[in-house]
Amino acid sequence: MIRLLLLSFLAVHLFAVENTNALIHEKSPYLLHHAHNPVNWYPYTPEAFEKAHKEHKLIFLSIGYSTCHWCHVMEEESFENVKIAALLNKDFVSIKVDKEEMPEVDVFYQRLYSRLTGRRNGWPLSIILTPEREVLYATTYIPAQDAYGVSGMETILPKYVKLFKEYPQKIAGIVLANQRRIRESGEKREVSDDQNISGAYVLRMQKRFDKIYKGFDRRPRFPMASYLRLLLDIYLLNGDKRAWKMVHETLEAMATGGIYDQIEGGFFRYTTDQDWVIPHFEKMLYTNAELIPLYARAWLLTGNPLFKKVLDETIAQYHQRLEENHLFFGATDADSNGGEGGYFVYRYGDVDKALKKADFNRIQRETLMEYFDITEPGNFKDDLSNVQFNTGFDKAPEGVEKVKKILRQMRQKRAFPFVDKKIITSWNAMMIKALLQASVCDSRYRKDGLKSLDALLHKNYKNGTLYHYSIGFSRPEHVAFLEDYAFLIDAVLEAYAQTYEERYLDLAKKLAKEAKQKFYSGGHWYLNQGTPRVSGRYLDKYYTSPLPRMFHDLLTLASLTYDVALFHEVRKMAADEKKNILTAFDKSPEALRLLIRLKYGDIILKAKKAELLAHKQEIAKVHYPFLLTKSEKADLYLLCNMESCFFYDKNLTKVMREIRVKE
Repeated sequence: MIRLLLLSFLAVHLFAVENTNALIHEKSPYLLHHAHNPVNWYPYTPEAFEKAHKEHKLIFLSIGYSTCHWCHVMEEESFENVKIAALLNKDFVSIKVDKEEMPEVDVFYQRLYSRLTGRRNGWPLSIILTPEREVLYATTYIPAQDAYGVSGMETILPKYVKLFKEYPQKIAGIVLANQRRIRESGEKREVSDDQNISGAYVLRMQKRFDKIYKGFDRRPRFPMASYLRLLLDIYLLNGDKRAWKMVHETLEAMATGGIYDQIEGGFFRYTTDQDWVIPHFEKMLYTNAELIPLYARAWLLTGNPLFKKVLDETIAQYHQRLEENHLFFGATDADSNGGEGGYFVYRYGDVDKALKKADFNRIQRETLMEYFDITEPGNFKDDLSNVQFNTGFDKAPEGVEKVKKILRQMRQKRAFPFVDKKIITSWNAMMIKALLQASVCDSRYRKDGLKSLDALLHKNYKNGTLYHYSIGFSRPEHVAFLEDYAFLIDAVLEAYAQTYEERYLDLAKKLAKEAKQKFYSGGHWYLNQGTPRVSGRYLDKYYTSPLPRMFHDLLTLASLTYDVALFHEVRKMAADEKKNILTAFDKSPEALRLLIRLKYGDIILKAKKAELLAHKQEIAKVHYPFLLTKSEKADLYLLCNMESCFFYDKNLTKVMREIRVKE
């Protein structure tokens, strides 16, 4: 028996060694996850591309991330498939990219994919390249075999190998056709009149707004925090009730729907349906970080306890599950407990049994499960239900909190989803800003945010070099991208707004200077320093675009430091990019906010530090989105802009009445 066990152990060990590829030396959890595939993967390095060129082989480029459900599916179906691995190993150099580790590579190829296909991009991204890195074929998930009218890996790979080896003229034709399509594609719509761009944006978003289920577009349905943020700003500027209605209804729909984890808190990345019921069960740090400030502002405007509850639960979930040494992990997996969403979903019979054990009678059990949308057929798949609140109830039935506790206890018996423990600078900075802004609802979040900022700077800002991410105890290696600088400066400026400590302004200025040196060249901003050099764009995708965020940072710095030269530099940058911003303006809300902000102008409220800190919540409730605050040794409250101070008084209430739109 011992001999048999020993042989089994050796067999497993030898199999693992045999199926170890070049990814075994990487630090990315996603790359390490693929290190034992039978596919002979290489990381995205010059050596991999040189190998393809030297051996005259096609390149199969696969981009994904560790918590991506469809990446797991494609791995299981194709990359662990010995037959498909043999096809790849014989005629391709296969390169695997973690899009969170190398966002510039992901953005570069996602843009190519969108231009070639006209489709919304996603992951896994699958690209076939020539040895010279010209695109032959681009798609997302590919099944192993042909299915549902879609070609599978077993068809696609031999097809391009045959073309490449036997019909080089056809390959050249495909390359030229793709180059032309990439060159000629792009958004064609443009706004000719930008005088009432706020109104135009509201009208465009009304057309995209789902009046039944709320939110924008069809499916998959993302929260799109930057869309809501601009609509909220427009409402605060001019009282446009159409804008507020879309914001308010969407925040409510998400807070009661399946996109929100009703049992433990926190938002999932998106839902696969229109009515916010069935999420893609991964939780991304950036999704939650961008939604927290929206719920904080909505609570200040309405006092709706639902919004405060969502804010508190979301932050608590991160503190409890996804934080270490005051820093936040990047994401949790969509798959868990043996399947997609396994940790989160419930069977009717299991819940009924648990509630019966807790002494709920039959009518109570049925009522409560109806309220939580836990049904016998299930709302997900295989008679499983994802919890959401049934809005058909006039009020919550008795026992809701007790049921939530029982459902949490049921989860504790399951395996928690895999957590990608990368400490990504940009995403942590977003969360730090979220905590600081949430402090107007609960002052304890200010302390949390400042601790996290200190920890992030200590971890990822080493000897004057900012890094993109770190993991575990190893030193960070990948230098920062534009997004890391943009969101970190934003967080540092928010730290100043919460403390009025000059060191934060000094640090923001230092980081801004570094960012310009690294990413601004020849009148253009780039996302990265290396190759491929990727130009900055304005479209907000799954989170806010870093380029307009950087513009906002520079504008805030100019206003707070009265740097007239920087102010006019930002104005010129915005003027030069105005045409690009107004093209597809409804998909570029953060850039559009910049144009609107420049039109209306910043107002700086100046007063003693103690006065500003004592009246934080009052100031936060002011209906002017471009209000900044600055500590000043004065006995009065002053209202200023870049040109002058235009009002002052000892009475804050009187001063705040003067903070209004000045056309």
